Amino acid sequence: MRTVFKMVYLLQTEIVEKKSIVIGLQKVFGIGEKKAIKICFFLGLAKKTSLKQLTQDLKHKIITYVEKNYKINDELKQVLVLIKEQQKRIKCYKGQRARFSLPCRGQRTHTNAKTVKKIK
Repeated sequence: MRTVFKMVYLLQTEIVEKKSIVIGLQKVFGIGEKKAIKICFFLGLAKKTSLKQLTQDLKHKIITYVEKNYKINDELKQVLVLIKEQQKRIKCYKGQRARFSLPCRGQRTHTNAKTVKKIK
């Protein structure tokens, strides 16, 4: 028998209702552990508070604070794509490696990363 979890829709992301607020916020693209803890500290929430304990007012405060101070989800993805395009345009090392579908963070290519080269 499958258990069904109730979900909360917060910041364009579905999060399981019984998770703590810190873990729930980490499910949003662009928010990690440190940012989630900082958000909780700023709003005066305990780290172990579950999402179902939050009122509509607190959820609204979280949404407004995050949207005002951080780039998340589609906005962040768009910025990352623009950075990658700029690196390719100015022909820096990372841009050149990305253009040829090679790893750009120092990984070895002698035995690894051959599948990426074959796909293209």
